[in-house]
Amino acid sequence: MKTWMLSFLLSLSFVPMARGQQAPVDERTAIPYEYPAFRDATVTMMFGSRKQVKGNVYLDGSRFYFMQDGKAIEANLGNVRRVQFGDSLYVPVNATTVGYVVAQDSGKMLVCVRTIDKYKMKGRKDGFGGRDQSGEGLAFATLDGFGGVLELDNREAMERAKRFPVQREYLFRIDGQWVPAKEGTVMGRYDRAKRLMLRGMTENRYWSWTDEKSLVQLLPLL
Repeated sequence: MKTWMLSFLLSLSFVPMARGQQAPVDERTAIPYEYPAFRDATVTMMFGSRKQVKGNVYLDGSRFYFMQDGKAIEANLGNVRRVQFGDSLYVPVNATTVGYVVAQDSGKMLVCVRTIDKYKMKGRKDGFGGRDQSGEGLAFATLDGFGGVLELDNREAMERAKRFPVQREYLFRIDGQWVPAKEGTVMGRYDRAKRLMLRGMTENRYWSWTDEKSLVQLLPLL
């Protein structure tokens, strides 16, 4: 009887932790692009000038492409400040990658980078060794293999693409620096007093480092 009661109490002690963790989401897309067709985009350059283009975000690396003379050209992000698709705002997070702005607060940002999970396409999780490491599983999703960006709405091309697994990475923009939205990286920026304050939120059983809404709640405190 005592053994059964002890096991029952131990199982209850794990309930809050389980509640706080988010169930893994198997996110997939029919085409390896953010939008089914190239659409109007406003590109703001570093010195404030703007260009109107037809653009899209290629999820193999979350790269910004625009149309020029009927061809898809990968943008040089070195001089780009932001890219606006209607209500959706993207900003460069490095020399080749753009991320979607989830939230902003007093000059700070929470950004999400959505990319094709190449390793998951091969049924691997570690991503080491063999063909998987070279990303060959995505060969049929290249621009050439996809029949060209002008055919993104082509049924045959979409059928070839099937369903692409998508992974998300979140980053904070704090004091002009990109900070991965991970506990160790974020907490390591602050002194003990600030860490204790932040943990007042992050240790709540309904809060998670893998949940977008949770990260939005944290942004004003950083």
